Amino acid sequence: MIPFTKAHGNGNDFVMFEAERCPEVIRDRAFIQRVCDRHAGVGADGVHILSAPAEKGIDFHLDYFNSDGSWETFCANGSRCAVSLYARQKGITGKISFMAGDGRHEAELLPDGQIRLQSVTPSFVTEMLDIDGFRGRHIDAGAPHFAIEVDELDEELVAREGPRIRHHETFQPRGVNVNFYRRIDAHTIEVISYEKGVEAVMRSCASGSTAAGFLAAMTGDLRSPVRIINPGGELVMAFDAEWQNVWVTGPAVLVFDAQLPDDF
Repeated sequence: MIPFTKAHGNGNDFVMFEAERCPEVIRDRAFIQRVCDRHAGVGADGVHILSAPAEKGIDFHLDYFNSDGSWETFCANGSRCAVSLYARQKGITGKISFMAGDGRHEAELLPDGQIRLQSVTPSFVTEMLDIDGFRGRHIDAGAPHFAIEVDELDEELVAREGPRIRHHETFQPRGVNVNFYRRIDAHTIEVISYEKGVEAVMRSCASGSTAAGFLAAMTGDLRSPVRIINPGGELVMAFDAEWQNVWVTGPAVLVFDAQLPDDF
């Protein structure tokens, strides 16, 4: 049997495997697609695999795969879930370090059950671009994002425009996650994201929310700390003046533990 844990952060849901307890098939693209299938599998936006680190001073290594089986550098909501799982398995409270595809991250388990996660410093990949009538910037926030400010925001807009921008030739061959945001006040934004590899409007995308917050702060009066409203819940982002110290806090819920048959 193949043990796993189902988890979610603000409704962004994942299947979590611990490599040392599982066969190598958990990294197979077709297997990941089957697991993430919401009708014939467990159902998830993606898969996270925790494994023993090669580096000293790191608690675990983390790989993330989208529901289509493609590997991605980083997923902030899923990383919080991985931290929660590791802490439960090891009986740890307090601080944890892990290595993801975009580098090292620090995390802290808070008394209220939420997890505070350090993100890489966001950086602009491009100047302002006009893509199919929407102006935004390509931002590296651990994963590739295209952040767009709009005056009116709803899931219908994101479902209609997100796929076209995600597949736009400007971002080929890798593609890009698309994050629409609306400023509410100097400490609050609303973000709705379309994620590549999942090919859907997300309940939450924490790294995309970070990218949106970065652009909003660079082009306006958004100030730390920032309350980020996603369809699935809220995040809090804090940053210093140089954006060298960026932390995002949010929930990480371990929903249930179960097993898959070896021949799944």
